[in-house]
Amino acid sequence: MKSYFVHNAEVALHVLEKGEASVTAPSLLVINGLWEPAERAIPLLASLPGHVVTFSFRGRGLSSTPEQGYDLADHLGDIEAVVKHCRLEDYCVLGFSRGAAYSLGWSLRNQQHMQGLLLVDQPPVHSSQSEQSVKFWSELKYAGVPILNFIRRAALEGLANEAREIDFAPQLSQLLLPVTLFIGRNREALIPSDISEDDLEKYNRSICSLRIIEFQESGHMIPDEEQEKYIREVRKWIGTFSDQQRSVE
Repeated sequence: MKSYFVHNAEVALHVLEKGEASVTAPSLLVINGLWEPAERAIPLLASLPGHVVTFSFRGRGLSSTPEQGYDLADHLGDIEAVVKHCRLEDYCVLGFSRGAAYSLGWSLRNQQHMQGLLLVDQPPVHSSQSEQSVKFWSELKYAGVPILNFIRRAALEGLANEAREIDFAPQLSQLLLPVTLFIGRNREALIPSDISEDDLEKYNRSICSLRIIEFQESGHMIPDEEQEKYIREVRKWIGTFSDQQRSVE
């Protein structure tokens, strides 16, 4: 697995890359959640065959932390820098949590270069943040580790100051590529699913290609709560595109 930095203007983005692009299977770009660094995707990268790329957004992990630039367009710029550097073509995108919101924004603009989109437990919205959310995330621990070990407070403050809410629901019907949605169904989970029945109806009503995979023992944190099933289902999902390429050949 390679570890290196890609620049989006003055912002240095930490990238992890496994394998190399192939004509027999699509590359996979993994886009992590609000606070998650690239390292959070290592179990997935280590378990999947083929070419897999992930990275830390600005202000997370080993990436640099600009004073400004935390709205949707800035994060899409980070994705663009990684996609261009890795020369991703006919690739698939997996987004978890807020990373799925970034993935939606990216896919609506770039689906002509993609083969598939996998959204993990995220409603079709890029949410705004607030000063209260800065306090919440700054004081939060996950699995006993402070969230501030992974995302800088300056980045949380940047999100609170700049991130504007965007409802993607009216645009979902524009997605013409295959879309899969992972949803947590354990209502007693410590962190419950972010997807309401209304959100699920919006997805179902608007995306004709939608396929839904339910995780009965998970709330929102599917990659941790059912890691084996999560990796298995992602592997099966990416494998369907490999099978399609082989059938064309």
